[in-house]
Amino acid sequence: MSNENYDFYCEEAISGKTKIVKVFESKNVLAFHHTKPSYKTHIVITSKKHIADLPSLKDEDLNILNEMLKVARDISKTLNKTDGIRLITNMGKFQDTPHLHFHLVVGEKIK
Repeated sequence: MSNENYDFYCEEAISGKTKIVKVFESKNVLAFHHTKPSYKTHIVITSKKHIADLPSLKDEDLNILNEMLKVARDISKTLNKTDGIRLITNMGKFQDTPHLHFHLVVGEKIK
């Protein structure tokens, strides 16, 4: 992580500063095709509210997590299960940006 305080999702994707291909958007959640995909299908599902990571999630924000999971479920229904589907979240040293998000990916890594 080059700058542990830089939040790509708030500062770039949600703000509209970086062009993204949206898959889903609501008041609380944004899903879009990853701007630098590591899989043939690589969709990011993120909260619009800044939440640093899963351990930082407060009880009053569980509705956002629930909505994120519903979005992941609904999108996964449209994907090819034959290649395998994963729902991933990273924390700590594995988290590139300090913002709660999931990667919904299909198949093996392409890079």
